[in-house]
Amino acid sequence: MEDIFITIWTAIQDGYFAFLQSKTFFVIKIFLVIYTTVLVVDVLLLAYLSDVRKQLRKLSRGAPNIKVAKKADVREWAAITDRLNSQDEKQYRVALLQADQFVYKSLETQGYSGSNFAERMAQIPPDSYASLEAARDVHTLVKQIIREDNLRITKEQAQNALGVYEKFLRNLDVL
Repeated sequence: MEDIFITIWTAIQDGYFAFLQSKTFFVIKIFLVIYTTVLVVDVLLLAYLSDVRKQLRKLSRGAPNIKVAKKADVREWAAITDRLNSQDEKQYRVALLQADQFVYKSLETQGYSGSNFAERMAQIPPDSYASLEAARDVHTLVKQIIREDNLRITKEQAQNALGVYEKFLRNLDVL
């Protein structure tokens, strides 16, 4: 019984080594080396010619663009929030209007197009940002400020609204 297994094993080994030494296997090896080289070059070219980070961002968050330099945006946002240091209610209203405009421009920078704020916000996938609904609520407050000249805004309301926008902007990677 052992002799049969040894004979079969020896035959398998001889066939294997004969195949490794054959011209057919040599041709297969050459083909695989060329095929692998072409695949590696293709992957490198795809990574080089297409913006991989842009595509990954679009897949994960739905927005294709990201602004690289944030310093100017951070400075502009600081100027908006500095308006809350005043005791003047008009400054709070102006801060909210400026913040709303800043978010509107930031959405365009991030690749969301539309002729108004609602159209740009509608393009954002609903589950992509936790602060999306709160940002929509703040925009509703800003629209109410625009419509009603006598609407009173407290410092706390303005701080809360700017806090919501700031969280949303951080989620967008703007700040």
